[in-house]
Amino acid sequence: MSEKILVYDEKIEVRKEIADLLSDEYEIVETADYDDLIKKMTDPAINPAVLVVSITYPDAKGATIIEKVAGTGLADVVPIIAISERDNKIVERKVYLLGVYDYMFKPLDAVLVHARLRNAVHLHEKSAGLQSKVKTQDATLNKQLMLLQMQAAELQKSNNAIIEILGTVVECRNLENGDHVRRVKAFTHGLAKTMMDNYPDYKLTAKKVETIASASALHDVGKIAIPDSILLKPGKLTDAEFDLMKSHTIRGEEVLDTIKDSWDKDYAETCADICRHHHERYDGRGYPDKLVGDNISVGAQCVALADVYDVLVSERVYKAAYTPKEAFDMIVRGETGTFSPKLIECLKKRRDDFEEIVRKSKEADV
Repeated sequence: MSEKILVYDEKIEVRKEIADLLSDEYEIVETADYDDLIKKMTDPAINPAVLVVSITYPDAKGATIIEKVAGTGLADVVPIIAISERDNKIVERKVYLLGVYDYMFKPLDAVLVHARLRNAVHLHEKSAGLQSKVKTQDATLNKQLMLLQMQAAELQKSNNAIIEILGTVVECRNLENGDHVRRVKAFTHGLAKTMMDNYPDYKLTAKKVETIASASALHDVGKIAIPDSILLKPGKLTDAEFDLMKSHTIRGEEVLDTIKDSWDKDYAETCADICRHHHERYDGRGYPDKLVGDNISVGAQCVALADVYDVLVSERVYKAAYTPKEAFDMIVRGETGTFSPKLIECLKKRRDDFEEIVRKSKEADV
């Protein structure tokens, strides 16, 4: 099947002249209207290999048509050959600048016209071939992207499942319901999100915020290694008992280290860091490593404050619950250990949200 050549000119005799010259090798499609020209250029059933535009005088309207076609971007898809009634350098420069593939003027040499038109047709074929390859490659890349997204989703489900299972173990072991874990997660997310929004130097991202919040559920996983006599003791712990209780930070990291190859590397590292360091304090008076300042990861800092806040507003076997206002004031005054000034500012920004979380949690318990 021969390639189609689309010919434009308002005068039928001009179109016929061009058609007679080319019809022995190509199928000619004619048009005298710009809107019809665009329709035929974009019609898959026609799919012209080349557009030939005749430029007649005195108005050189064909050059205006080429300018309009170029404005649609179609000149990048279908090569344009301009055929002028005369050798006009101004028009020639104009159409070349508009992106035409070739420019010829009368009188025409049939051999040269066919040769130059054939080159344009070959250009179109190569362009179409490249576009087809690009589409194939795009389709392949899209399939690979979908596969990666599915794998990422499955990995995320695996991460969440591991965290949920271990979190449930901690809740049962500590004789607490799941409210503590859920509230700490909500508090942690709020603090981390506010740190991300206000302190770009920490280089937090939305994904990292989600990871930190999710990992917060395991901050006390090491308590599964603490004896009941200490974990559930209603009175004050002795110094020796408190030292053993403090070891839950290291025990938690050790527990997670045994399964680190079962989940995402970033999740594993974040969870282990939070387990070990959620009792560190900004002034270095925390444990187990007595880290100072921002040597404590921002995730561990957020979980530390979230955990303290929730412990204060919750009733425990060894204490009554403080009000959210009392808990807020105690933290801000430094009565529960020193926190980053930036983190305290984030707590202030989230104060109303935290109190709403506590209110809803208590209503659900009624």
